[in-house]
Amino acid sequence: MRAGLIGCPHKGECEPGFMRINPDTPCIENVAFKKESWINNKRQFKRHIRNRWMHGHAARAVDGSFDQSLHSCTVLDNFYVERPIWMVDLGRKAKISGVVMVTWQGKDQDPRTTYRDYMFNLDKLAVYVDNKGGRDRIDLANNMCGFISRLNDALFRPKLHVQCMKPMEGRYLYIEAWGVPNRWNRLFSAVLCEVMVYE
Repeated sequence: MRAGLIGCPHKGECEPGFMRINPDTPCIENVAFKKESWINNKRQFKRHIRNRWMHGHAARAVDGSFDQSLHSCTVLDNFYVERPIWMVDLGRKAKISGVVMVTWQGKDQDPRTTYRDYMFNLDKLAVYVDNKGGRDRIDLANNMCGFISRLNDALFRPKLHVQCMKPMEGRYLYIEAWGVPNRWNRLFSAVLCEVMVYE
């Protein structure tokens, strides 16, 4: 008598460095896991920055932790730049099919600053893929993977999925935050707790 094992799909949590696009799909590689990342603004370094692409808390978005406490997340804000950008170096050229972002939902917020203060003026998050890192201008049509906007409150869900219109080849992935254009107060923030990129 012969017996064989025909693989069963893995149930439960994925191993570190892997992700699920949705609960019914198998685990696939997260190509951004623990990769080097930057943001193009840093509040503490307001004057004469030699290199405006700074290291620091940008790495919290690719550390593999799904903790949605504010101190565990990357914060993009427009205090010193018009459009804040988060960038990750994937380490190699990859054919990017999409991005899943875990966002902050007000957990462990400062009593003086509410979730609404952070998110009220955020209009959309746009995802771009490019072969060059450190760009100041990335909003070119041929680089865009896709975007998610505040329409129907889509931007404010705990998990955001941006699927590229077609697979995008590149080594660097950018997420750019845009503010609502027609408000008196133009300050806004985007809070990314984890960014997962798949091919």
